[in-house]
Amino acid sequence: MRANDHPRPSKRISVAISIVLFTVAIPALLHADAPYTVTIAADNRAIQFSGRTEGIGTAKVTFGWSGDRMRLRFRGSSSVGVFLDDNSGENYAMAWIDGQPGKKFRLNASDGFYAVVEGLDEGEHTVEVVRVTECNFGLTHFRGFALDRGAEVLPWPGAHDRKIEFIGDSITCGYGVEVDDPNLHFEPATENFCLGYSALTARQLDADYLVVARSGIGMVRNFDGPRDGSDGTMPQVYPHTFFLRPDSDWDHRRFTPDVVCLNLGTNDFSTTGVNVEKLVAAYTKFLALLLERYPDAKIVLVQGPMENSEELRAALNEAIKRQGEAASNRVHRFALSPQGALGYGADYHPNRAQSVVSAGELTAFLSDLMNWR
Repeated sequence: MRANDHPRPSKRISVAISIVLFTVAIPALLHADAPYTVTIAADNRAIQFSGRTEGIGTAKVTFGWSGDRMRLRFRGSSSVGVFLDDNSGENYAMAWIDGQPGKKFRLNASDGFYAVVEGLDEGEHTVEVVRVTECNFGLTHFRGFALDRGAEVLPWPGAHDRKIEFIGDSITCGYGVEVDDPNLHFEPATENFCLGYSALTARQLDADYLVVARSGIGMVRNFDGPRDGSDGTMPQVYPHTFFLRPDSDWDHRRFTPDVVCLNLGTNDFSTTGVNVEKLVAAYTKFLALLLERYPDAKIVLVQGPMENSEELRAALNEAIKRQGEAASNRVHRFALSPQGALGYGADYHPNRAQSVVSAGELTAFLSDLMNWR
């Protein structure tokens, strides 16, 4: 699929250790506009990253998946800016301040600088910047945060006790979630990972996360692809650090989830459908890979709100059955409620209201499964 190919509506397609920290002014990054006078460079050990990234510990950290984020904690009365280089002009990011959603902004500034909040009261604060558009639109490079003079960087308050890996398609990316009209087609401006079911679930569970997801992707067959299989399906994409960089493979030891939520199948069954036996075989093989890669993790095969067919349910159950004893206590299937009653987002994808419902259901399921209270 080309970078701008996205699904269209169909009958089958309806989200501590103490460390020494340095606050360093770097002239090359300082922005001309007051009040920003201090830059916290990307290699500062106080900055926390989530997602598949490249360049941790250097002056430029590269990322390219939905939900990839960087976080900083500091003390002061401060405005906050961020340095993000992005040549696509299509990507968007969203700021979170003190755990609350802030503004969403397009990554198209010529100098790569974005003011995310101004005039915070004196005290301790956190800033989080999340990429909310998906992997199709190229890579983004983070170079640091900008704060006011006198702001003091603080250690992040400990590592997350809970970790989730989300593997999925457009639903996991938050495709079209910001609109309530199924006749509208995809635009990057209406995609928002933070409003999708996966991001909402992670926040409700206070879990760190990693996302590997792309609109239109399937296990055997991408949207409207050949019945017997497409190129660029999840088993082919999954090994790579970045979707658009197949030359670099991800080291899975960098993030070890407690649970993997795998939500695929909607695109396999789209339009003319899929060779079900090939789907079962592919799911079986991919599931075995996850079980081997993460020997202590649980795996949840999620049926999304756009595809709740008995065919998919039977295929998932058969893939679990073929794992034998390895799956007895570790692999589970969970179906989210079908969408429709709450309306639709772009191209009949889940809107905000449906995403909230799906997140509530998955949060409750994972809370019980993982004993996360």
